[in-house]
Amino acid sequence: MKPIRAVAATLVAGVAVLLAPTLPALAHVTVSPSVATTGGRGTFAFKVPDERADANTTRVEVVFPENAQLTSVSLRPVPGWKATIATRQLPNAASAGSDDEAADKAADKAVTGIVWEGGAIKPGEYQVFEVSLGPLPTTPGQLVFKALQTYSNGEVVRWIDIPEAGAPQPEHPAPVIYVKPADAQADAPATPAAPAAATPTDDGVARLLGWAGLALGALALLTAAATGLRRRDPVPASAPLAEADTAARLSP
Repeated sequence: MKPIRAVAATLVAGVAVLLAPTLPALAHVTVSPSVATTGGRGTFAFKVPDERADANTTRVEVVFPENAQLTSVSLRPVPGWKATIATRQLPNAASAGSDDEAADKAADKAVTGIVWEGGAIKPGEYQVFEVSLGPLPTTPGQLVFKALQTYSNGEVVRWIDIPEAGAPQPEHPAPVIYVKPADAQADAPATPAAPAAATPTDDGVARLLGWAGLALGALALLTAAATGLRRRDPVPASAPLAEADTAARLSP
């Protein structure tokens, strides 16, 4: 029985080694929805998971794209977190001359980033930060929101890599919103830009399921062989070997 268990353990370890380089990074900072309408306004959720086993996420910074002048931003409060909005003065900005002086001043500035701090995202958990922003650009394109995630141990993970259509997903992809005309969104499946980044992840999951199926099939054959050996070699009535074998299989 011991040789069979040894072979099974070796097989499982081998499958784990083969899977290690192909496992995809399933958790990263994302934004949803990832498609918006040109010239409009929308509410977007930045999802931040904690990927460390021994550290909390204590600070999240989202840097707004330079190619967009997003002047109107509002936030949904997140209990335990303090949000700070950074802005820059727009060049040649002129007051609209309306009765709402505060609104005129706000329209003269574009948001450059938001920082959330003071809270904690524990290992294995995630937090969603909702932002309503606009007006979105009137020209179709993509808005890249680079994000910096700071952990309680001082580590900073930079989600700043820009996904490219048809290329493998980068290790630390930045959240991206694809701005399209309303009529173009109806034909979204024919547009390769947004879904292309997800293709490597789908391939990785398929490989993972395939290897897992092979491992389970091999283990099933080994179990059947072990059962056959037990039937050919009867154990005494007191069955001390069977008890010892069960204890061995259940031990770490």
